[in-house]
Amino acid sequence: MRSEPTRRRRRFKQGKIGPLPSPQHDIETEKSDIVAAPVPAGGISDPDLQILLNRLEGLVAAGHQPDSWIQELAEAADRLRFPVAQLRSIATNLTWIARRLGQPAPLGGKYCGDPGTAGLVHLYTCGQRFRFDFNFSGLAAFLDRHQGLPHMQDALVQSFSVFAKLGARKPGAVSQLDRVLKLDDLDTRARHVCLAGLWSAYTLPEQATLLLDLADTMISAGEADGTVYFRRAMAYRMLGMFSAALDDIDHAFSMLPPGNNEIHQDYLRERQLIGVAVQSCHQNSNG
Repeated sequence: MRSEPTRRRRRFKQGKIGPLPSPQHDIETEKSDIVAAPVPAGGISDPDLQILLNRLEGLVAAGHQPDSWIQELAEAADRLRFPVAQLRSIATNLTWIARRLGQPAPLGGKYCGDPGTAGLVHLYTCGQRFRFDFNFSGLAAFLDRHQGLPHMQDALVQSFSVFAKLGARKPGAVSQLDRVLKLDDLDTRARHVCLAGLWSAYTLPEQATLLLDLADTMISAGEADGTVYFRRAMAYRMLGMFSAALDDIDHAFSMLPPGNNEIHQDYLRERQLIGVAVQSCHQNSNG
């Protein structure tokens, strides 16, 4: 039975999830914040959480309709009182798996506009799917269709809007970014989406400084993983701070778990771009 939106949202406890990587719009880069960020512990024991995750991932891998695993995740979140960060993390991971398997996004699912937790998971799932695809215009149109519906003020949902506006070069993107970064329910996932938006905002004059500021904030807050250092390396490169850029990209390499070859290639591309920038600078100074 569905509860009122306010009652649903009070069940969530604010938590913090674990820590989040180039001038190429390589979708594989986005996997790094999933690989590096474990699902945060919350109101459920680790063994029980792993059983739930295995079941949900099995449903996705078996090709079940998204509504089925969205419903099961939402019911578990309500029953076990997940922190909101945990719900965001699990929904993100399941979305990534579904995308890798070629499954369509649940844009017209029955939980679209639902005032309960399932409606929130639906928004997380669709928003992350557009983000992984770097589909800025599609994400903006999706969010526009949901204006006035429940959960639109959620920090992760708001970060999707920032991501879409930054990538699509829309006016007001930076001012909205400033507002989102001050939201009370902001967490690592939402900050990573904002960071990815800044990383994609190539025509933004202040891109490098904004990217650097947000990455510094995340590192100071203990939210740093390889992705944060990878993105900050780009900012340093754009600012001509090549030694710092090399330090960061090398640190990103050191944090990458084994087997993530696609992400390794993204990091390597950034390191090569830093090298090219250094050589170009030397040539200009000697010429």
